[in-house]
Amino acid sequence: GVEDQLLARERIARLNAGLANLDDRAREMVLLHRVDGLSYEEIARRHGVSISTVHHQIAKALMQLTGWMHGWYP
Repeated sequence: GVEDQLLARERIARLNAGLANLDDRAREMVLLHRVDGLSYEEIARRHGVSISTVHHQIAKALMQLTGWMHGWYP
C-alpha cells in the first residue's frame, strides 16, 4: 500500500545517507560487490590492492552502514 511505499522510500533515503558517509573507496567497493556483483578478486584487481584489503574495506563499511541503519525502522 501507500504506507509501505513511503516506508521503503524512507529506508532507501536513510541507506543513501549512510552510503554518503562512507569514504569514496569503501563506498565504491561496496557498490561494486553488492550492486554490480563483482567478486572481491575483481575489485582487488581494479583497485590494485589485495583481496584481504577489499574484504576488510567492505566488512568495515557494512558495519558502519548497519550501525547507521540500526534502530531505524519506522
